[in-house]
Amino acid sequence: MKKVINNFNIFILFFIFILRVIVVESQLISKEWISIEGVGDGKAETPENWDPSGVPTIINEVNLSNFGDDLSNLTINNPMSIYSMTNWFLEVDVKGPLTCQKNIENQWGEFTIRNNITAVIYNNTYFTDIKGPSHFNATIDNYGLINLYYGVIFYKDVINRYGFFNKVIAPLMFRSSFVTSDPDGETSLLQLKDFYIYGNLTVTNQASMNLESIESLEVHGVTFLNKNSKTNIVYSNLVLLNDCQLIEGANLTLTESTIIFLFPTLDPTKGLLMNNSGGVSNEFKLSKSSIVLSDYSFRLEYNSVMTLLNSSISAFNSNLRFSLNSIISLTNSSIASNDTKLIMTESSLFTLDKSYYVVLVDESLNPTICVLYDTSRISLVNNSTFAIQGPIHLKDNSRLTVDNSLLLIQRAAIFLKDNSSVSIIDSVLQFSGDYYMSNSSTTYIKNSTLYIFGHFSGISSPSFHAFNSSINIQNSMVLVTSGLVIFDYTVLNIFSNGSLFFGGPNFLIQDSLVYIGNYFYSYGSIVSINSTFLVYRNFEILGEFYGQLLKIEVYNGNLTILSDTSFVCQYCDIDIKSGQFVTMSNTSITLKGTTIKNGGKFVSGGDIHLSPGSSITNNNEFILSSNILSSNDDSKMYLENQGKFTFINDSKVQVPMNSSGQLIIGKNQVEVESFKQEMGGLFSLESGSMFSSKSIIQFHGGSIIGNGSFIGNVSNSAAIIGDSNSTIINKIKIDGNYQHDSNATIIFNVENEKDFSSIEILNEILVNGGLVEIRINIEFLESILNQYSNNNITSKIDLISFNSLFNGTATTNSTSNTTTTTTTTTPKNTLGLDNITFKSYDKNNSTNEKVLSNDCISTSSSSSKFSLLLKSCTPSKDIDGGENNNKPITSKAWIAGPIIGVVALTSIAIVIYVKKDRLSIFFKLKKISFGAKLKAIRSKN
Repeated sequence: MKKVINNFNIFILFFIFILRVIVVESQLISKEWISIEGVGDGKAETPENWDPSGVPTIINEVNLSNFGDDLSNLTINNPMSIYSMTNWFLEVDVKGPLTCQKNIENQWGEFTIRNNITAVIYNNTYFTDIKGPSHFNATIDNYGLINLYYGVIFYKDVINRYGFFNKVIAPLMFRSSFVTSDPDGETSLLQLKDFYIYGNLTVTNQASMNLESIESLEVHGVTFLNKNSKTNIVYSNLVLLNDCQLIEGANLTLTESTIIFLFPTLDPTKGLLMNNSGGVSNEFKLSKSSIVLSDYSFRLEYNSVMTLLNSSISAFNSNLRFSLNSIISLTNSSIASNDTKLIMTESSLFTLDKSYYVVLVDESLNPTICVLYDTSRISLVNNSTFAIQGPIHLKDNSRLTVDNSLLLIQRAAIFLKDNSSVSIIDSVLQFSGDYYMSNSSTTYIKNSTLYIFGHFSGISSPSFHAFNSSINIQNSMVLVTSGLVIFDYTVLNIFSNGSLFFGGPNFLIQDSLVYIGNYFYSYGSIVSINSTFLVYRNFEILGEFYGQLLKIEVYNGNLTILSDTSFVCQYCDIDIKSGQFVTMSNTSITLKGTTIKNGGKFVSGGDIHLSPGSSITNNNEFILSSNILSSNDDSKMYLENQGKFTFINDSKVQVPMNSSGQLIIGKNQVEVESFKQEMGGLFSLESGSMFSSKSIIQFHGGSIIGNGSFIGNVSNSAAIIGDSNSTIINKIKIDGNYQHDSNATIIFNVENEKDFSSIEILNEILVNGGLVEIRINIEFLESILNQYSNNNITSKIDLISFNSLFNGTATTNSTSNTTTTTTTTTPKNTLGLDNITFKSYDKNNSTNEKVLSNDCISTSSSSSKFSLLLKSCTPSKDIDGGENNNKPITSKAWIAGPIIGVVALTSIAIVIYVKKDRLSIFFKLKKISFGAKLKAIRSKN
């Protein structure tokens, strides 16, 4: 019986034990905490009886050597100091101060510390494992190693002085602050799904903190990284909702992670601050990571360094401030922002390597978006891009360097002041806004391309230097500066809607090409060497221009040298293709070894000075109202006219002049060194003009018309004096000798007895043959013949007057009636004009021109005259030998007979005197021709 009772008692105890186990396990399951959903929004459980007022003092300390063999839940209400603790499945509820000397091993139970208790874990050798759901409402001061395996909530500050690890994905919350500060301590939080810090996050005193594989970390308090601490964030995402300070030599490294700064403040004293007034640099490294700034202030100061490798910064309405030798460096990275201002001062440096910086700006706001002061620098290298829509200011020796990259400024302005500079090397600079330089600032462009879609201006004393580059002006470029402006091995393109205005003493264009598609105004001093100017619109020069080895081509545009300008070109080729070359009055054009070819229009209002090797060739239109002067009489200088050349003022041409085009001498005096006209030329003298030369004026072809004078000797070897296709009355005076060769022609137009072409030679005339064509107004001719038909009176018109014949005296030639279909040749008289043709012209009908017979019209010569004789007569025969029906004018060709010389006229006069009574009676009885009269007189003798 006793045995049965004992057995029963054993069964009851076993049953109670089983029941207790079931109850405990059921409680564990019901309290299992696998997440802390709602923690981040303040819905986390508030600990029972939580009294924030102070921490109770430790009294009646109890020492327990071991806890863990007891299978019941444990509640600690009094201060307790334990050596170690192991909890497998139960609940540990600590309501009093707890001090653990060795380790706490909470395997799967729930471990809760409540009531504002301080838990101090001193173990330096052992570890604290918390694998179950845990709630800490205590301030944890950890001197040992803590391993977290499950979701844990810390309601009070955690001061971690050694090791703090989380090794599984589980939520973690710090309702207050988290601090890691031991120089040898390392804090690692790994594989967290949710991580919340509602207080401050501090890594200090050379401590290290590692965050890895954290899906979301929110820090609501201030993040302090200071005193040479190190923080490494890998594969994680952080959101900082307050200030972040990286100061006093602290280092922060992001690897394949993201930090979002959402603290809404633009206060420069808040936001992200990298500062080290002690002189030790802080470093913020990003590798394959990104930063997002929204309404945030970001400052780098005092030797702070920020580097981005394959990373990015996205900023929205934020401020970036770099100062005091701080450095931000991007490699294969980017900064993209919207309405974000960049301010750099005090030798700060911003470098981009294979990276880009892009700022978009609200057009309605247009704030100043980038400012550089105090020798700060921005450097772009290796295919980087700096693109900005807001204004940029560079001051106080600050610099912007673009090397093998792109600088793009849109709808904004860039301002360079106070010795600041922009350097573009192997790059592209493009802007559609404004580019302003002043106060000794500098723009240097090398091996690059500049596109000016806005306004580029340099005022006061800036400098501009382009080397081996392309400058493309689509709008305007204005350089009014006392500084240097240099285009060296550069292509300057001024497009159809662009313009370049220069005013200053120092403009050098060397080994360059200048394309002027619109306007280029130079109102200063230009020196250009070994360059080409292509003018398609307007190139105006005022002041000074010195060129050497230049090629200037003017297409459909104007090259204008304004008044009071000195234009000097040495060894240049100036080709006016189809435009105009205009020099105003009071200009000085000096050509040294230079050629000018004019295929357009050359208007010269200022003197042109030619030196040996220089020449001017006119192929179209040249208007000269000044002088063409020479330093000496070198024959290598010349003026060639193959177009239309007009003298409109008194002018001197101190170089040989050749003309095969039209030469017009206005009502002025023109003096040339020497002159020669070739075939195809036209020499026109306006009324009152005078043309003189130091040597013989030579006409080897062409025509001479007008009413003017030649001062000097004239040689006509093959030219035509007059015009057979017009009715112009030419009156030419030669104040010198005149030589008329066999291939020369003189055409006289006789309008009436008072108005007729003539040549007045004040010295000697030498005639070596040649052709004379006398054209008579048909109305005048008919009136003369009718007038003298009854009284037989002869009309005499002096066509040539001269002082003397060269090497001969005037004589009379006998008449010859020999005719051909083209010309009648007479024996050569002393004057030498042996081929004379008479024609009539009708002023009302230019096609009604007729060749006249020589029966009624002839010429005479004396010791000083060559005259036209008209008499009443009836032509004896027409050209084919038939009767002419007594008509004085025939439509068929009649060639003038022999010229009646002085001796012949004298003989006739004697015969007429002896037989005067009989002759007069005979004339009254019958009308006979002049030839018949001579026959009658001779037969009666």
